[in-house]
Amino acid sequence: MTRTSPVRAELPSTDAKSNSLIVEGWRFLAHSYAVVNQWQLLALSHRDDVEVKLRDAPLHKRGWQRQGGLFDTQTEHRLKSLPIAEAGEAADLTLRISFPIDLSPSRSRRTAIFATSENQVIRKDQMLSLREYEKLRFMPPPPDLKIVTPSRWSAEGFYRAGFARSQVLIVPHGAEPTVFRPMPERREHIRRELRISERECVFLSVGSMTENKGIDVLLRAFARVCETVPHARLILKGMDPLYQSKDRLLGMLQMLAPSEAQLVADRLTYFGRAFPHEQMAQLYQAADIYVSPYRAEGFNLPVLEAAASGLPVICTAGGPTDDFVTDDFARKIQSRRISAWLDAQEIFGLEPSLEHLIELMTASARDGDWRWRAGKAAALHVRLKFTWDHAVDALIRGLFG
Repeated sequence: MTRTSPVRAELPSTDAKSNSLIVEGWRFLAHSYAVVNQWQLLALSHRDDVEVKLRDAPLHKRGWQRQGGLFDTQTEHRLKSLPIAEAGEAADLTLRISFPIDLSPSRSRRTAIFATSENQVIRKDQMLSLREYEKLRFMPPPPDLKIVTPSRWSAEGFYRAGFARSQVLIVPHGAEPTVFRPMPERREHIRRELRISERECVFLSVGSMTENKGIDVLLRAFARVCETVPHARLILKGMDPLYQSKDRLLGMLQMLAPSEAQLVADRLTYFGRAFPHEQMAQLYQAADIYVSPYRAEGFNLPVLEAAASGLPVICTAGGPTDDFVTDDFARKIQSRRISAWLDAQEIFGLEPSLEHLIELMTASARDGDWRWRAGKAAALHVRLKFTWDHAVDALIRGLFG
C-alpha cells in the first residue's frame, strides 16, 4: 500500500505566534468527533498564526479504546508529537471537541465548544449533566461562550437553545485531498481484491447503522433496484467497536420480507471494523455511487470524503449536505420534515422518499456517462472549497478574527 501524508506549502515564518489555542478532544479513535479533531489538529499544526497545544479528553464510554494505525506512520507520529497543555495551563482560547457537551468555562480567556445538533435541538442525553441541561433550558447561555458547528442545519439547534447567532460559528468540515482523491489506477486492483467485477454497479454507504442514517430505507430501496438492475451491488461500512453496527444491520434485514432480505443478502458486502483512512480511501474507489438517505445528521462527513474521492452522490435533500453538495455531482432524494417526541422534547429530522430513492438509484446505475461527469465535478469541488485547510482557515477567522 502506498502511504501518503498531508502535504502543505510552508507558511511564512514569524517571530511569535499571534494567538494561543488549547484543544481539548479525542485522538486515536474512529468516532466522528475524534476524526474531525485529528484532521483539524494536523491542519492547525502547519500554521504560523496560532500556537496549538492539546489536552486529551476522557473517552465517552468505558468500553471504548484508543486505537493506533488509523493514520499512516508519519502522520500518526505528528499527532503523537503535538505539544500537550500542562494541568491548569490557559491560552487565548480553549476549543473543546468531545462528547457529551460540556459548557463549563475553561481556564483560558475564552471558550469555544464544538458540537452538533443532528435533531435541531440539544437533547438531554447530549449534555454532560442533567443540571447543565436544565440550566440551558431555563436560563440564557453564557454570553461569552462560542459554539462551533459544521452546518446550518445543526446551527438551528443552538439557536433554539437560546444561543445568539453571533455566538454560533458555522464551519464546514473538510476532506484531506492527499488521502481522499480519485485513484483510477488503483480501481481495478481494489475491486478485484473485493471480488467485484467491472460490470457490477456498486452502491456504498458508510456510518454507524443507527436509525438516523436511513440504512433501513436504503435496504428496502436496494431490494427494489435489484429487480431491474441485475448487476447492482451494495457495500456497507459500519463501526462495530463503537456502535454494534452489525447487530443493528441484522435487525434491519430481519424487517424486510424474506424474499427481499435474500435478494439484498446475496449482493451485500459488510465491513464492521475500524479502517485506517487510507483503507477507507480505497473503499471509496471500489464503489460507483455513494448513497446516504439520512434522516438526521450534523454534517455527514462520509458524503464529502466520497465526493473528494471522485464518487457521484445520492443523498437526502433539505439537510446539512445541502451546504456542500451541488447538482453537478449530487442527486438529492425528496424528503419531508418530520418530528417526534423524546423525553418530553420535540426533535426534528427528515424522511427521505423511498420511491424517489429507488428512482435515483436505478437511473444512476444505468447512466455511466453521468457517473463519470459527476465524479470529476465532485473531486474538483471538494479540492477547491472543502479541504481541511479551508475548514481551519474559517475556524481561525471565526475564533480569533
